[in-house]
Amino acid sequence: MTGPPDGDRRLHPLTPLLRGWAVVAAVLFFVVRNLHDLSQDITPDRVGLGLLLLVPAALVYGFLSWRFTRYRIEPDRLRLQSGVLFRRTRHLRLDRLQSVDIVRPFAARLTGLAVLRFDLAGGERDTSTLQYLTLAQAVELRDELLSRASGADPAAPRSPDQVLFSLSTGRLLASIALTLGPWASLVLIGVAFLPTLVNDSVTGLIAALPVLAGFWHTTFRRFAESYGFTVTESPDGLRISSGLVNSRHHTVPPGRVQAVRIDEPLLWRRTGWARIEINVAGKHDSTVLLPVAPRAEALELLARVLPGAAVDEVPLTPPPRRARWIAPLLWSRSRCGADGRVFVSRKGLIRRRTEVVAHAKPQSIALSQNPLTARLRLATVELHSTKGPVRVTARLRDLDEAGQMLAEQAERSRLGRRTDVPARWIADRWGPGGGTG
Repeated sequence: MTGPPDGDRRLHPLTPLLRGWAVVAAVLFFVVRNLHDLSQDITPDRVGLGLLLLVPAALVYGFLSWRFTRYRIEPDRLRLQSGVLFRRTRHLRLDRLQSVDIVRPFAARLTGLAVLRFDLAGGERDTSTLQYLTLAQAVELRDELLSRASGADPAAPRSPDQVLFSLSTGRLLASIALTLGPWASLVLIGVAFLPTLVNDSVTGLIAALPVLAGFWHTTFRRFAESYGFTVTESPDGLRISSGLVNSRHHTVPPGRVQAVRIDEPLLWRRTGWARIEINVAGKHDSTVLLPVAPRAEALELLARVLPGAAVDEVPLTPPPRRARWIAPLLWSRSRCGADGRVFVSRKGLIRRRTEVVAHAKPQSIALSQNPLTARLRLATVELHSTKGPVRVTARLRDLDEAGQMLAEQAERSRLGRRTDVPARWIADRWGPGGGTG
């Protein structure tokens, strides 16, 4: 068997085993999911015969996929080759690289391996992976690619990462206990199980299954995803690591944060805790910057992703009193304002939310009304960001004020884009203008 050409690299030799196992697991999941419909066709002999055929086929698929997958680092791109029947070559330009994440599913962690995921400018379809590498190889390759993307010498010594935040297990558990969702799920589970206790039937068990799924999502899954949450500062940006079952290490490059949301649930306010989520260019899933932290620490970290932002110093004003006809409980808590750096909107009674966007970041600005708000001469101003959990809005503003706010924010955004440095590695390569000129 011949090796790859000079300069090309292959994935880890255990890749066929893990990919084959993934195929077997997918088939077994399909069978279990449709077990009720297939129960008459499934016998022990058929299960054994199916596994006898499926396991070797899955391993052969995994081996061929590994055999024909190669990657090569070039000065300005990463070249990926894959495909068994149809060859595919893809060139990932480093100047379009948004982030490089290290993901470690449970099976990969058992074998000491990792997946390297690349997010490129251009959308969801521009996501590629290298699976699987050793953890050391994944870290080395990530650092090399990010160094090349910044125009730095990959062989140059790197300054050590600085830990900015580390979440303790005790605080994580306390934050979940001080959330209304898990307790509401427990009450609903008890109500759903009541028919089972009274009538000794499975009706309550069946009724409780959706609630149990919701309880899983709001408790254990949240605990597992936020376990060991650590934020460190590196030359490439902020690095976020977390995960109990599946661990993930992703990088938030400087200048890529588009909008920020600070959540303060009702039961957290007595302890002064807050949660931060962000919209990041090139990412379309929820990015948690902090699962739970004292508000002062949260604002300190926020100032690192939005330099110069002093959220608590921005003067906020409420809507006019006639807005109470639409939102009698919430109108006085819906406030917004701006300073020379950011636009801030705050709303919410049970869960107080503060949304922040730097003036240079909105992709568009809009003013909207419905028939009721139009009759009351009210309007909502929306500052559109990239895809993500944060939506910055100023609700129920006086129509004339909203029009003035729209014009002023458009001017702030225009001036902000002229002076904003898009990202440190782009600035290092091209200068403050971000281009080749």
